[in-house]
Amino acid sequence: MSKIISLIALALFVTSCDENKIIYVAPMLANCDSNSEQKCMQIKENKEDEWTLFNNEIEGFEYQEGSVYKLEVTVSKVKNSTGDTSGLKYKLSKLIYKEPVEDKIEAAQGLSGAWKVASMLGMDSLTVQPTLTFKEGKVSGNAGCNNYSAGYTVNYDSISIGLAMATKMYCTHMNIEKAFFDCLQKAAYFKIKDGYLHLYSDQSEELLSSFPEN
Repeated sequence: MSKIISLIALALFVTSCDENKIIYVAPMLANCDSNSEQKCMQIKENKEDEWTLFNNEIEGFEYQEGSVYKLEVTVSKVKNSTGDTSGLKYKLSKLIYKEPVEDKIEAAQGLSGAWKVASMLGMDSLTVQPTLTFKEGKVSGNAGCNNYSAGYTVNYDSISIGLAMATKMYCTHMNIEKAFFDCLQKAAYFKIKDGYLHLYSDQSEELLSSFPEN
């Protein structure tokens, strides 16, 4: 009897170790390592994270290149796992969405062009409106006083903006310029909604919104 109780307790313990997670799956495979042509999926747990190699399988998930997936998965520990796996078993609980990669490419292309800031984190109103022009990996414009330029990279809807180089004039509204540069440095991803460009931090906090300048 005590043996049965122990087995039940063990089963309950193993079940309690299961964890539900939300993960994103990249639209393309990548080499599992630099010395192999074997392909692996790429995943991340937050939209603003970088893709990481996933040398495992997701039970019940049929992957096709060309789409970004958002999944709910159950993760459980595997007894006596081999060195080829992480010691974790992934099982699909729910397919939340599947988006063709073309949608993300269109979003990245929609970033190109000139924008004027309409609102910005920490500013109740803007007496001057900074501008942004995205073109060929460079963002430039006027920060409210000085002209500036910075490099940027886009990975689907994720964005990283480098340190801006700017002219050295002084104006009465330097607080707007400082807030603007802070927003650029914190930008982690973007959305284009209803014709407006929105930049967000890695905490999903809206940093600024802007409208097409032309």
